[in-house]
Amino acid sequence: MKTEYITLYSSNEEQAALGEFEDAFYNSLRRYSLRHLPFVEEVSQEKILEALQKSLQVCQLAGINSKQHFKQIYIYDDNIKTIHIDWKMSKRAVNLMATQIATLNEKTARWLWELSEY
Repeated sequence: MKTEYITLYSSNEEQAALGEFEDAFYNSLRRYSLRHLPFVEEVSQEKILEALQKSLQVCQLAGINSKQHFKQIYIYDDNIKTIHIDWKMSKRAVNLMATQIATLNEKTARWLWELSEY
């Protein structure tokens, strides 16, 4: 039995517009950053990066496009004249990051308890 396929043809302009719309949509979902994790000040930068890598790996293994939930951004601090890296994240990404941070303390425990409600 022969299978027929429908092939959609569109112009490059339409593809570009769709790509821009998709980027805007996912950008609107990435409303959080590392500063939204209330316990992040007490966690070493190394553990945060490890949790980020684990979160990205979870996305990859689950077949999720991590770019839809995580975006690296650069923040300029005018007071000390330096640039540091932060991440814009969706709500799911923030929740995933919180569960990947191995350090458990009172603030982390409260945060995890709140996440379990959703």
